[in-house]
Amino acid sequence: MSASVQETTLEGTTPMVAVCNAGDLEPGWGEAAWVDGTQVAMYRTESDEYFATSHHCPGSGAKVMARGILGDRTIDGSRVPTIACPLHKEVYRLDTGACLSAATAPLPVFAVHRLDDTLWMEAGQ
Repeated sequence: MSASVQETTLEGTTPMVAVCNAGDLEPGWGEAAWVDGTQVAMYRTESDEYFATSHHCPGSGAKVMARGILGDRTIDGSRVPTIACPLHKEVYRLDTGACLSAATAPLPVFAVHRLDDTLWMEAGQ
């Protein structure tokens, strides 16, 4: 008997950049990283989910988002991970970047994929 297995790879589908190892990030905390000439903020939630956003606050442009306050909100019955800007306390969804607390520009977000222990960020978004 033979079986056919479809292999899925990240190569060739979307440009990806290796950012760090999953173990480099502490649960409940963010870290700034320099990726392809841009500062990004990498986050690991308490439930071991990984996210990446711009490190720049959408309101002021200050490079502070990695030092924001990680949390979550319940939206339409589902838990949504969030980050609060440490300067203005605006709360942003980590999955979409939408601001939940003010009428302000969204926080740019980047898709993160974990392959073995390496965290890869989709480039060119």
